[in-house]
Amino acid sequence: MIKKILTYYAERLDEYLARTHRQPEGLATVGIIGNMGEAKPDKMVVSLVNLEKEASGDAAQYTACGDGYISRTAPLMMNLHIMLAAVYNEKRYAASLSMLSDTLSFIQSVPAFEVDGSRYTVEVVPMSTTDLHHIWTTMGGQYYPSVICKLRGLVITTRDLLSSGSAAKEAQINL
Repeated sequence: MIKKILTYYAERLDEYLARTHRQPEGLATVGIIGNMGEAKPDKMVVSLVNLEKEASGDAAQYTACGDGYISRTAPLMMNLHIMLAAVYNEKRYAASLSMLSDTLSFIQSVPAFEVDGSRYTVEVVPMSTTDLHHIWTTMGGQYYPSVICKLRGLVITTRDLLSSGSAAKEAQINL
């Protein structure tokens, strides 16, 4: 599901950026930012930086059924920390700043979106220069103009039901 969410978001960003910028091979993609050996894609790159568990909804849930209760683990609610970085060749630094500015406009104008009926929200995360230094060092050391966002709304559920103290015969995992 994470791949689907980030791909969808990058596609919407690409459509938004294409309104004012022209580039035949696209303007936004999902990828790893820290590959120093590869050629720069001259695009906005959307990359997963971290996953964070949402604190709410940790308890098991019980539902009455026929002769007792069914216990179901509460959904795992996650936030995705994503980086949107303008990964451009050094000679195109001014273009990367323009792309980052337009990406910030996109984030501001599209604070929520839906994928497969689930709603996700996006907000800019304030980062100290020390925190950014740690992130960029972990990702390969080379800095690109970027912004970190928190994407809220990922819910992971299982249908592994327990009834009368015994496990259901077949676990179904729905991501």
